[in-house]
Amino acid sequence: MPGAVPPEWTQIDLTSRRGAVGQRITAGLLVASGVIGFAVSVPALFGWWWSLVLLGFACLLIVLLGIGLWINAGVSAHATITLKETGVPVDLPVVAAFETTDESVRYQLQLRLPEPAGGQEYLVHSCGYHGCVAAGRAAPHAELPVLLDATRKTWGVIHGSNVS
Repeated sequence: MPGAVPPEWTQIDLTSRRGAVGQRITAGLLVASGVIGFAVSVPALFGWWWSLVLLGFACLLIVLLGIGLWINAGVSAHATITLKETGVPVDLPVVAAFETTDESVRYQLQLRLPEPAGGQEYLVHSCGYHGCVAAGRAAPHAELPVLLDATRKTWGVIHGSNVS
C-alpha cells in the first residue's frame, strides 16, 4: 500500500507476578474500604441527605479506582506474558537523554532500534528507575536492556526483576 504509515511501537510496562498480585490486593482493599465505609457511615448520617450524597460519591469513587486498578493489573500482566513469550532481549543504545522537571519521571530517554527497515527509528522511554537515570546521565554511551517484539511492534524496558 503506497503511502501507508507503519503502526507505531507500543511500550509495555513490564509487571512481575508479584507486582500484579500486589496491585490486585490493593485494588481489593480499595473496593472493600469503599463498600464498608459507606455501609458503616449510612446509619450515622441518615438524617442529613447532603452528607449521604457526598459520602456516596466519595465511596463510589474509591470503588471505581479499585476496579480500575484491578483491571489494569490484569491487562499489564497479560501484556507482559505475551511480550515475554514473543519478545527478544536486546540492549538498545541510548542516543539522547533529557532530564524532566516532573518529580515522578527523572529522564526521558531516546533509544535507537536495531537495524530498522526504513532508516533509523527511535523509541522514547520516560522513567525514574535508578538504572534508567544512570543510563540517562551516561548518554550517549549507555544501553538499556529491552524486550522487543518486532512483529507486534511492542517493547518494554527491563527494570531489574520485573520480568520474572
